[in-house]
Amino acid sequence: MIGVKTLTMKKVFMFVNVDWFFFSHRLPIAQAAKNHNIEMSVYAEHTRILDQKQIHGFKLLDSPLRRISKSKFHFIMEFIKAYKIIKRDKPNLIHAVTIKPIIVLGIISRLTSTPFIGSISGLGPAFNSKTYFEKFRLFFLLKILGYIFLRKSVGIICQNSNDRDFFIRNGLFTKEEILLIHGSGVDLEQYSPSKKRINAEKYVLMSSRILSDKGIEDYCRAAEMVRLKIGNQIKFKLSGPIEPASSTSFSEDEIKELVHQYGVEYLGDRSDMPELLASALLFVLPSFYSEGLPKVLLEASASGIPIITTDHPGCRDAIINNETGLLVPAKDPELLAKAIIDLLSDHSLLIAMGKNGRSLAEKSFQDSTVVNKHYSLYQQLL
Repeated sequence: MIGVKTLTMKKVFMFVNVDWFFFSHRLPIAQAAKNHNIEMSVYAEHTRILDQKQIHGFKLLDSPLRRISKSKFHFIMEFIKAYKIIKRDKPNLIHAVTIKPIIVLGIISRLTSTPFIGSISGLGPAFNSKTYFEKFRLFFLLKILGYIFLRKSVGIICQNSNDRDFFIRNGLFTKEEILLIHGSGVDLEQYSPSKKRINAEKYVLMSSRILSDKGIEDYCRAAEMVRLKIGNQIKFKLSGPIEPASSTSFSEDEIKELVHQYGVEYLGDRSDMPELLASALLFVLPSFYSEGLPKVLLEASASGIPIITTDHPGCRDAIINNETGLLVPAKDPELLAKAIIDLLSDHSLLIAMGKNGRSLAEKSFQDSTVVNKHYSLYQQLL
């Protein structure tokens, strides 16, 4: 890897909320760590049956942290278990991804004087400040983050400019202290226009976890509006896993009823996403979720198809409006439908935006760029 010197054997512990998120978003970083003589141990809650051959020689361990703690007592026990791991194994660096691991491992890193990196992949509902309770919670949370980060031998990574500006505005960091890395990167060989299926049917695609705040109902309602306007020659498809552990997840029965009501085809959780994306006319993600930078948007751009997404933190960072796709307001299926119709009605614009998206992915989002930026920070702290 250009510009990255070989490190003597060091131990890095990465804490990620769940295993599937690690494999979909952080695997290249762990693989590169091993290739650069770093002993990498990854802690993540085991939620799915995974092919252990994917691990490629580094340790994948069940994290003591649960994505959602059953009670305050369970949270305290999780903290103690994580603390014991760090005290016993003495890693040279802790890299925590998502808010809960950042809070828990950040405090432990301070207590044990261990260098620390926190990767913010979306601020989440904990950073809302509308009610008095939410304002108090946010004040307390900012104090904890100040305790974690206002010291030497720490680094923070944000995936979008809104999250970065939040920390700057609240006095935790200067702009120069925050490393802005746009997303988790995309494999440009795996996701490519060349994966387009021959004689594929014409369809619009949305792919995400089946959560209400991903804008799934807005997508379904917009699909019905488009068909009423231009007819049934264009299909609308939805793919992604149902997540019962999430409070905003649709159940299997609920999503089946929703897509039937609006005439959308639900494909389930698919393993052929490169082909599915490259064969679509365009990709839609009407999310109002607390996004970091949705990886599926990077994959869609790399696949050479235009994107319609919301003018929402994280989503807006993944496209260039009117060049690689269109931005629409969140929670507005009428304007979403209009944007879909505008693009479907202009074939030359569809092609041009798809090519621009591929160029953007090559310039800004390829996974090797993301890995190199992480390792520059690793080098500073190891």
